[in-house]
Amino acid sequence: MPQVSVIIPAYNAAAFLGAALTSLQQQALTDLEILVVDDGSLDETRAVASAFAVHDPRIRVIAAERNGGPAAARNLGLAQAKGQWIALLDADDAFEPDRLARLIGLARDCGADLLADNLILEPEDGRPERMLPLSEAASCAPVTAAEFLRGNLPDPERPRRSYGFLKPIISRAFLLEHDLRYDESLRFAEDFAFYLACFAAGGRFFLCQQALYRYRVRADSVTAGHTAEDLRRLQGVDERLLSGGAMLPVEFRTALLQHKRSIDQRLQWRVFIDAAKARSWHRAVSASFKGWHVFHYVSVQLAAEIWRRLSEKRLRSTPA
Repeated sequence: MPQVSVIIPAYNAAAFLGAALTSLQQQALTDLEILVVDDGSLDETRAVASAFAVHDPRIRVIAAERNGGPAAARNLGLAQAKGQWIALLDADDAFEPDRLARLIGLARDCGADLLADNLILEPEDGRPERMLPLSEAASCAPVTAAEFLRGNLPDPERPRRSYGFLKPIISRAFLLEHDLRYDESLRFAEDFAFYLACFAAGGRFFLCQQALYRYRVRADSVTAGHTAEDLRRLQGVDERLLSGGAMLPVEFRTALLQHKRSIDQRLQWRVFIDAAKARSWHRAVSASFKGWHVFHYVSVQLAAEIWRRLSEKRLRSTPA
């Protein structure tokens, strides 16, 4: 049994996959298996993975019958994983060389079911930065479900901060004990929903301040382009947990209500925008009247968008 099973869902990732696999081959901890799940790619993703597998027996390529999305691909990897720990790696990201060795040592010291490190955000056109400041990522600090949820609320001053982006190592024994799998209906925020399910099952989540995961920030990512339907499905995750609210600790339930409120607002703003583009003004107005918190949010967003467009128009009309 390897210490770690690294699961890489890959869809049309030929341009990035080689760097991700190379980062795993450079790990100080070598007792691992690498499961590349080709999620019905239309490019050379499977060929790239297979070429690496020829020279490294730790690499296995799993071919999905069709494109099912990242959650389905992760589940295919989980079904074949044999390691004591599960590590998640997106095909366009990479690990620092000592990541797995450090995290496994920390997880055992902490008694963690899940342990995440900080992220190194790497914009395509900017300077790398840590997602979380050191003050927020104390060494081996326990994270409650409520803190995790609050860490996913939008922060205008730090738009790239989201605990759902974290990529913890996870005890496979814990996942098997609670029969936990990804929700395959989600193609957006599937990691967030999965971690929330782990919390609901009593998972002990810890966070360390070291930034050992290199997260590529791409303008064309699924996260950057979520739809109204994506948000409705995420709203459903909150609603299903709240429907069993009597079993949730009060702090967990309160934070879950805060998160759902935020999703309600973002969903109706998305509906408003889509309806306005389609010139369906009745539907656009209706989207605003889903409670005062939604009306206020949509109004503020609309005012900001109008101001932005007016400012751009003035700049274009100003003589050079």
